[in-house]
Formats: sequence, C-alpha cells, structure tokens
Amino acid sequence: MVKFRLSLILLFVSVIATQSLSAKTNRFEQLLNETIDPEGPGSAAIVTQGDKTLFLGARGMANIELGTKLEPNHVFRLGSITKQFTGAAIMMLHEQEKLSVTDNIKKYVPDFPTEGHDITIAQLLTHTSGLANYTDSGETMTTRIQEQISLDDLVAHFYDEKMHFAPGDAMRYSNTGYVLLGKIIEVASGLSYAEYIDQNIFQKLGMKNSYYGGRQIIKNRALGYTQGPSGIENAAFIDMSWPHAAGSLLGNVEDLNTWFRSLKDGRVITLDGYQKMISPYVLNDGNESSYGYGLNVYKVNKYDAIGHSGGIPGFGTNAFYIPEKDLFVAVFNNTDRGNPGLLALKLTAIALEIDIPEFKTVELDAKTLKSMAGVYTLATGSTRTLSYEDGALFSQRDEGRKFKVTPMSENSFYFENSVTYFELVENNEGKLVMNFYANLATEPELAVRN
Repeated sequence: MVKFRLSLILLFVSVIATQSLSAKTNRFEQLLNETIDPEGPGSAAIVTQGDKTLFLGARGMANIELGTKLEPNHVFRLGSITKQFTGAAIMMLHEQEKLSVTDNIKKYVPDFPTEGHDITIAQLLTHTSGLANYTDSGETMTTRIQEQISLDDLVAHFYDEKMHFAPGDAMRYSNTGYVLLGKIIEVASGLSYAEYIDQNIFQKLGMKNSYYGGRQIIKNRALGYTQGPSGIENAAFIDMSWPHAAGSLLGNVEDLNTWFRSLKDGRVITLDGYQKMISPYVLNDGNESSYGYGLNVYKVNKYDAIGHSGGIPGFGTNAFYIPEKDLFVAVFNNTDRGNPGLLALKLTAIALEIDIPEFKTVELDAKTLKSMAGVYTLATGSTRTLSYEDGALFSQRDEGRKFKVTPMSENSFYFENSVTYFELVENNEGKLVMNFYANLATEPELAVRN
C-alpha cells in the first residue's frame, strides 16, 4: 500500500512537471509570436537546461522573396560570437604548448607595428591591447569589405592605425586584435584558421551545421536583411575574409548549444583553460575588466552569466549561459536591425520565472529633464552621461553610443525596446544618484552625479 501511494505521488509530481514545462513552452511560443512579424525577417531560438531542451523554435522568414519560413535548423552568420571559438582555439594551442598566451605577438607577426609597446596574446584576447578597431573605419565598412582579401593583406591594412592606449591600461573592443589572433593561430598550427576550427571543433563535436564563412553554398542558410528607407532590404554584401577570426563563422542555435556545453564541460579544452576564458582580466591599475578570452562575464537578474552577442550585415545574435541554473539561451536573427538580446532575456525570464518589467510613458517638462542632466560616475570610474537634446534626455556610457530614454515617472526612465531602466534619487549628501537596472537586475548599479 505504501509503495502504491508513493507511485501515485511520483506520478502526480511528474504530471505537474510536464504541465509546467508545457505551459512554459506555450509562453515561449507566444513570446515569439508577439515579437516577430511572420512575413518579415525572423528569429531562431533555443533554451536548454542541463540535458533538457525547454524550447527550440523559430518564427519569420528565412527567405522573404521565396516565401521560405524560418526553421530552427537554419544557418546564420554568428558575427562576434565567433570570438569565443577563436579564444578556445588559442587555449588549445596554449595547452599543446604551441604558443603561450603570455607571448609577445611579434613572435608570430614580427613586422606588426606596436609603437614600441609589448603586446601579449592575452591582451589581444581581452581587448586590452590598445590596438584600434578597424571596423570603426567608414571607408572600410562601406566599400572595401565587399572585396576578397588575403589574411596577410588584411593584417597589413592595420599597419597605419594608431593605438588608443598602452597595452593593459584599459579595455576597448578591437576586431583588429581578433584578426591578429587568427593569424597567430595559423602560424602556430600550420593550418588556416578555417581548417583549424573545422578540424578541431566542428568535426570533433559533430557540429554539422557550422562553417567558416565564404562564398560557398551552405545548406539551410538564412538570408540576411536590413531596414532601408522604404522598408526591408537585402543586407549589404560583406566578403567574410574581412571579419575572419573576429566574426566569420556560421551556425545554427542547436550547434551553438552543443558548442557551449562542450566547452564548459571540458570537452574542448581543460576545465582550467575554460576558467581562464571566463575570468576577468586585471588591468595595469589593478581594476578588472569583465571580458575574458572571447567571452563576457555579466549579470542576468541576480545570476552570473557568460556570453557574447554578434552583429554583422544582415544578422544579429545573442547567447549566454547561467551556470547556477545550468541554463543556456541563444537567439539568432536574420536582420541586423532586430534585438536578439532582448528576446534572449525574455526567454530566460520565462524559463526562470522572473518578472519582466513593464513600462508606461509619462510626460515631463524641459525644466525637469534638464535638471537631471550631468555626468554620473560609477565606483569603477566609468561614467553614464545624461544630456538634454531636442526636448529629450539621452544616456551615454563612457564614449559609447547615445540612447534616448523615456520617462515613466518624475524620476525614472526606461530604454525603448529593452528591459533596462533607471531611477534618480538624492543621497544623504544631497547628490543625485542613478540606480541603474539592466538585464532584469534586482540590485541596481549605482552612479553618483559629479
């Protein structure tokens, strides 16, 4: 009798769990339906927890002209998600003693100008080398990227770029550095970057829908789109010899799940090597950067997360892993004007039963908005600047892009198409403090107005 009652209890628990998962699946699907236009560019998404796939789906069109619906197995350009593959490849070679991350890059690219500085491979990996970012060049990104270029000619293209700071002084994103890492992989391994990644990662892990980009025919490839003056357009052509080890790979969401779970489980490099990839880098002044070897470390809600986003003509990607919950989420868009990061956060909120903030707009007069402008400094020394322009308030992190913020109360604002918001309050000293909530955060990041 006891065994019978226990069996009934276990069955009842199993039914509840199944219903709960089914309810979440419906919410995942509903979110895609509410977010994605079925007749426009779309999104493919995956949510896994441990060995269970909580959601695998897609919505929108893979090819608008042909009316081909997007499916989860469609192949997308990954953009800068490529960088974690490059970082892992460097760590493979490091563990095989074919190079060391502490090596001076001139050991592998002896003619590369460094303005008298010593730059290590680790500083390329962590964006702390001080090297410029070649994709900031308008001329390069509007004309030259349509031409095929050899790796040596691409590296030579960087020779005239001036460094931004001494190596190790700061963290500043540099695609130039990651192309150089591709060159170093080729010198150290004797293989092309494409061959090395294919043989040592894609084939080894059975990632049959992942590729180094080129002009080859790729089965199930989704076309990339952008937003033009009159509506949706085909994205501008980019020859993938330009992004190289900084952004040239393609894949689908299932392969990326395979990749990241293999990486964190020690099936690609050692667990010690993986920990190095996700560890903050210590700058010359003792402060830490949140960027490791091709991976960011940040918070999603109250949890630590490890991930990266990507953007390349026609495509936007976002993927992250939450170790505490063993949760992996990836969203790929075949448009460069979408917001895969926001969709990934909302999928995570459903999976972990986190409340998604809802924002309602209020009107504030110019005097009130102007009174809030100023430079707000974080404990790290980084800044957020609020500026009043053309009747609206804009927010800017350090030297980054300005984003318009919309008031939702007399002292709080949200960012459009996001779950990020902040409130302004006075502290005991009468100074204005910005409480900044990003990525579904429960605890704010504080910044005090100068």
